[in-house]
Amino acid sequence: MGISAFLSAPMAKEKDKIELKPVDEDAEVKLRFVRLHKDASEEVEELPPVKVGVIPTNARLEASSKDDLKIRSNEPDVGSLIERDMPVAEEPWEDEMNSEAKVPWGWVAVVACIFTVAISWSLINLNNGEENSGALVKESISAREKEIEEEMDAVILIGALEGAVRGFFDARSIEEKLLHVRQPERVQPLMERFYADSVPEPVRVVSIVGMDPLTIDRHASFWMVVCELEGGVERQLLVEAISEKEAKVDWETFVCYQPMGWDEFASKRPGGYTGDFRVYVEKDHFYSHEFSDSAALESYRLTALNGEAVLFGYVPRGAEFARQISELIDGQGSGSAPMILRLHVPQDVQSPRGVVIREMVNPRWVFLEPPVK
Repeated sequence: MGISAFLSAPMAKEKDKIELKPVDEDAEVKLRFVRLHKDASEEVEELPPVKVGVIPTNARLEASSKDDLKIRSNEPDVGSLIERDMPVAEEPWEDEMNSEAKVPWGWVAVVACIFTVAISWSLINLNNGEENSGALVKESISAREKEIEEEMDAVILIGALEGAVRGFFDARSIEEKLLHVRQPERVQPLMERFYADSVPEPVRVVSIVGMDPLTIDRHASFWMVVCELEGGVERQLLVEAISEKEAKVDWETFVCYQPMGWDEFASKRPGGYTGDFRVYVEKDHFYSHEFSDSAALESYRLTALNGEAVLFGYVPRGAEFARQISELIDGQGSGSAPMILRLHVPQDVQSPRGVVIREMVNPRWVFLEPPVK
């Protein structure tokens, strides 16, 4: 190269002024370079360069320690990196969950006790339920057996009641009737007197119309039996069940036994006569003849079932049996009470219908027990 060329070169460079150009950091700059091949060249466009963050103005640059400034000729191998203990970051939410999942042991014990009590209670109830079920089954079987037994007893009793009624009407003599009546030893002389002028005639029972149990003065062994006799006549009989297989007819109430016919007694009124009569008794205010002193006497109206006559019986006021008679009448809603009274007709009596009541023999027409003589 010549001297002129060498001298001209700096001058040319002086013409080209060196200036700083502002860099637009936001502008996208693409780098290009040429890749050389054996026989050709290739222009390659690369990705934008990586932007480095701006260093804060207050940042300080400090020199590294001597150890850090040591220059190493090579990087550590893979083995040294594997052997190094690398800290593992713990997830904070796991700690929170573990802390929240922790339950005080006291509550655990309480819950366990509750479960234990519940299970025990269930087992006890199960056992009790099985025992109660077994007991109920036994009670049901026992009740059913008792019911069947009662039904069988009822069938037997009904058979005994019907047998007593049919045997009573089928009897052809006093002896045969006595086999089917109550208190036969006491009743026999009464029957002989009643049938003195006639012999009992048998009557066929067509059917038993009804049977109703009766309770008489706490005695629940009586039945009112209604039967239909031959010819369409219905009769009522008071029958006592002596046992499940035996029953007896109350003959006295069936015939309404009287020592003398009521109407005959009322018309004749034999002086000095005393008899036990089945009568209806009502309170009255009739006074006449020997029985006109109402201050000293209480008056009662007397009637009978198979009679039309009306008599008046008198009792001294204050007598104990007078109080009993009044109580029996007051206990009846109808104002009339059936009872057996011992009536006496005084000698030379002037009252046409007055008699003396000497005693209340029985508070009803039927003798539950044989009367004491």
